[in-house]
Amino acid sequence: MDFKEHLQKSNLAKVTFALLTLEIILALYVTIQVSKYIGMIVLLCAIPVILLVGALLILCNIKKTKVALVLEVILMLILIVAMVIVGKVNSVAGAIGQNKQYEVVQIVALKDSTIEAGEDFNSYVLGYTNSDDGAYEKSSEILVENDKKVKESKPYSDTEKLYNDLLSSKTQFMVLTSNTRSDLSVIDEEYEDKIKVIFEKKYELEDVKPKAVDISKEPFTVYLCGADLSSGQDITSTGRGDVNILLTVNPNTKEVNMQVIPRDTFVYIPCRGGSSKLSYSGWWGGVQSSIDSIEDKFDVEINYYAKINFNGLVKLVDALGGVTVNSHYTYTAGQYNFVKGENFVSGEKALMFARARKMLPENELSRGQHQMELIKGIFRKFAENPTYDNSMAVLDALSENFVTNLPEEDFYEAFELVVKLLPALQNMENHTISGTYKWHYDEVRDGYYQYYFYPNDGEIEKVRNRINAVLEG
Repeated sequence: MDFKEHLQKSNLAKVTFALLTLEIILALYVTIQVSKYIGMIVLLCAIPVILLVGALLILCNIKKTKVALVLEVILMLILIVAMVIVGKVNSVAGAIGQNKQYEVVQIVALKDSTIEAGEDFNSYVLGYTNSDDGAYEKSSEILVENDKKVKESKPYSDTEKLYNDLLSSKTQFMVLTSNTRSDLSVIDEEYEDKIKVIFEKKYELEDVKPKAVDISKEPFTVYLCGADLSSGQDITSTGRGDVNILLTVNPNTKEVNMQVIPRDTFVYIPCRGGSSKLSYSGWWGGVQSSIDSIEDKFDVEINYYAKINFNGLVKLVDALGGVTVNSHYTYTAGQYNFVKGENFVSGEKALMFARARKMLPENELSRGQHQMELIKGIFRKFAENPTYDNSMAVLDALSENFVTNLPEEDFYEAFELVVKLLPALQNMENHTISGTYKWHYDEVRDGYYQYYFYPNDGEIEKVRNRINAVLEG
């Protein structure tokens, strides 16, 4: 009896065949999704296997229809589990792999004012800094999109005058751009507690294109960027670069190098056409601007970046169940006490460990050392359970607070590489930069007199040589 005749004579055979057809489609879908992360070789190998299993089940359907049905039900349950896993992986990969960066422009009012978005603005004055590129145009666009008109859009010569007029209610609205926020952080560190957002809009910045290599075979450098609260809760928005670390990896020699770049380093910022602090480069132009500034200062090439914010760091450490870090000093920061040597930290305490600096002997340089110690502590904890499932669980916790421009098809290779290099990653040396702080006026922001970090003679060459030594094996 051929299969067609068998189907005509048995309703059960029709059910099993329909189920088998659906399973073949689902199996191909799962395989295609998995191949995005592991490579096309998986798809090419899986297709013949799927067709062979299908043929065997058809043969079983003819000989033992009920047995075929039982086998297909079991197979369907397996495929459902696989679909759930694939969906989870795609969701996490899509969240952390979104490579867009934005400047968030806001129209704000005093927090204790009665002004609300739904009322008439015809009697209100909106202030903006006239040296802030695009502030007038962008705020005007936001008002038009929300069908609002103000009595006057008033230019100010400096941000401090604008802010004081807002506080005294001489101006009812203020335009906040990344440039204005950087000014306000110097004028009043608590300015965000005194304002409320009426309208905001995201303006897309330049994509951060990876300088792609085969990470399983070729050495590369990753820029680890930690954004502070100035970026708000949105990981895709620009923010001050509080953590700036270069991680250089050679998959062939299994060598790694971790180099911290102080956030106050005086660097050229191409998007502004002048020099200022490295932390402001990311604030004004996003991750690409920070990369451009570091590459220009140290003459190194950065292949990829990974960006995390404060919320992400807390969730990462908590998802791992806490980590052990090595403190270089005994000190108190906020409500937390640290002793010289090993300290077990949960998420919030880990964040304080990474942020504290004013009470440490070398301030920013000491903090840089501790930030690298925290990264090593994270690798040590991950080494206790270095599975792909554990990796996905951690990334799931980070999905709204972590982004990278590493291509999705390299995610699994990155996981394999981390597992392969865990001994080196747990014990790599911390490299900082010795230098001095100098006070002078900023080249980008007129009238701002601040301190900047200058590496000592030969320090930039040392950084470059350490990185090249790993790249060249």
